[in-house]
Amino acid sequence: MYDAIIIGGGPAGLSAALNFGRGLKTALVIDAGEPRNRVTEESHGYLTQDGVSPAEFRKAAEKDALSYDGVSLERDWATNIEKTNEYFTVTTKKKQYTSRQVLLAAGIREHSPKIKNFEQFYGTSVFYCPWCDGYELRNRRLAVMVDENFINHMPMLISNWSSELLICMNGTGEISNENKELFEKKGFKYEESVITELNGADGEVKSITFEDGTTENIEGMIAMMEWDTHFDFLEGLDIKRGEKGEIETDQFGATSVPGLFTAGETKTNFTGQLINAAANGADVAKFMIMQLVQKDY
Repeated sequence: MYDAIIIGGGPAGLSAALNFGRGLKTALVIDAGEPRNRVTEESHGYLTQDGVSPAEFRKAAEKDALSYDGVSLERDWATNIEKTNEYFTVTTKKKQYTSRQVLLAAGIREHSPKIKNFEQFYGTSVFYCPWCDGYELRNRRLAVMVDENFINHMPMLISNWSSELLICMNGTGEISNENKELFEKKGFKYEESVITELNGADGEVKSITFEDGTTENIEGMIAMMEWDTHFDFLEGLDIKRGEKGEIETDQFGATSVPGLFTAGETKTNFTGQLINAAANGADVAKFMIMQLVQKDY
């Protein structure tokens, strides 16, 4: 019986595990070793860790967390979680475990746009987060994928790093005359047609092709991705979700299932930097420990 089982060994999960160790609680981290950001070569924005690769970060984080008695790690896939009375049963491909609490820190499931050759450039010259990779793309001619919800926000934001932008709707809608006038005033080009293909070599995208047959030269891209938290192993739990399918939680990561918590990207239902996920994992873990201490007092 563990005090907590943590699903996911990324920055949120390992930060939580470290705090469970320091809180003298037993915690098992279940992680398959296939992180969402494995295509990323460098991570940025984390003080003292700027430029670190996700693999290096995870290796150091595992060493820190596992140095505490009571913290362990299993390389495995969670396949089901059930709650009976006050305890959870977590089933993996190899074994079953029980715990008093469960922390979901598995990140989010990522879905790439259906564009030919997209995966060849994703993580090297095609990214989704300007805060993470905008600096490396500075002063390049960039394609910026948007839809009607982000057409007023993303071009403005990306213009901080580059003044040469190609705004791409990828067939999701039409650009208003007002936005066309603004983009033309800024010197930005725009294209409403569906993107069919990216071209380049050695991870560096060089051009973008549209369904209408036109081609534009580019030197990088900020792409729209889709994410969700509909993990198969959660089907055994009756978790309350919001209108967009996100897991509903309070500010401390507590879900509608008592004893079940979320942290990091699983909590926000959106991508974030390592530093944000690690900080949130620590905060949620402390609240979980406080609940255990209060119950045992």
